[in-house]
Amino acid sequence: MASSLEWLILKPQAVMRFPILILNFIGLACLTGVSVAQTDSALEVPDAQASLIQNTFVAAPISGLVSQVLVHAGSPVLPGDRLIQLDTEQATAEFEATRATYDAAKLLSENDVRVRYAQRTMEVRQRELEQSYEANLRYPGTISESEISKQQLEIDQAQLAIEQAEHDHQIAIANVREKSAAIQISEAQMRRHGVNAPVQGEVIEVAVEPGEWVEAGTQLVRIIALDPLRIECFVDGNAYGAELVGRKVEFTPTDVAPKVATDETVVLVGEVTFVSPELNPVTGQARLWATVANPDRIVRAGMHGRLVIVAP
Repeated sequence: MASSLEWLILKPQAVMRFPILILNFIGLACLTGVSVAQTDSALEVPDAQASLIQNTFVAAPISGLVSQVLVHAGSPVLPGDRLIQLDTEQATAEFEATRATYDAAKLLSENDVRVRYAQRTMEVRQRELEQSYEANLRYPGTISESEISKQQLEIDQAQLAIEQAEHDHQIAIANVREKSAAIQISEAQMRRHGVNAPVQGEVIEVAVEPGEWVEAGTQLVRIIALDPLRIECFVDGNAYGAELVGRKVEFTPTDVAPKVATDETVVLVGEVTFVSPELNPVTGQARLWATVANPDRIVRAGMHGRLVIVAP
């Protein structure tokens, strides 16, 4: 087996490559150390932009004629506030008709006269048959067999009448449930004629006027909210990733003057919510989103500023 000295003499090209391997290893270690240091320290992005998280377009749930527009650009709204009212004349008439059929069905379901009459008839027929048996016991042959058979048939008919009356009563009760469901559908249809705000925010656009006909799906009102806001920027995707999610952030807008009363710089605070797993193939950058509170609504969507991702 060749000694180390012989190996160096016999393999001079390996000796020449050995320093290069050492340098590559050292370089890799340095790069790894820089990445870790950057991840664990504060990161400043000089050019970030505020954008909307809530940007809601409220559409017409059904086709109809606009009878009232109850908001305008700048109106603050809460969830459930009425925005647009569609004409309800036809829907109201349909609801009244449905209500009337329900009332009639309910009255019919509560009427058990036929059941009680059939039961009473059954009792009478049974009593007549019992009297016939008693008469024949006292005076055999007083009531003929054919007459007794006829009375038994009448009892059977009365029993069937009871079953039929009870069956009809159950159908009437089921009909009430059907009409009740129809009322609920009609009420839901009535509610759909009123277009309500689904979220809290501020109306910034109203696209219809009273008297206009709108089709289902037509965008009627646009609502936005400035609190909270999303801060968007790009970071080095080769150095940063999902480990930034949850880190605290501070956003300082460059387009907002300091607060007059205190002369303090406006700073919005929040946290990183998303780092894209996709990198730009040219720049190697990844998109980062942070959500910040904007309670005073000083910062508006589209403003630029500096985003600092605070060290953990």
